[in-house]
Amino acid sequence: MARLWWGFAHPSHEGAQVAVYVGADLLLVRQSYRVGWHLPGGGIKRGETPEVAARRELAEEIGIVVPALVSVGFACGMWDGRRDRVHFFELQLTEPPTLRLDNREIVAALLATPNQLAQMTLEGPLAAFLQRRT
Repeated sequence: MARLWWGFAHPSHEGAQVAVYVGADLLLVRQSYRVGWHLPGGGIKRGETPEVAARRELAEEIGIVVPALVSVGFACGMWDGRRDRVHFFELQLTEPPTLRLDNREIVAALLATPNQLAQMTLEGPLAAFLQRRT
């Protein structure tokens, strides 16, 4: 129903996503309401800065709490039937984090190697983020 409304009204959306790296491996999540793998993140609430939203989403979705993130730009596109502006942040870890998936919105997580990423069909903001890095 939401996709129909988005397709009809074409609302704008602003979000924040975090690329969590452990060495060269990238943490991806599977959401209960979308197909495929994505970066952790979500919408920016009224009054929030993109970084505050990114840190909130990390804590809510997978249980990672950090005091700061590194901003690495943004991308704009038409994803999931809506105009979207997504702010990207990075977090570099030295060891795999202990994840606490909410099992409501986030139902799986994968620490993908560069070889695995190269074999995956990636779309939306994740594809836009990775294109910026090449």
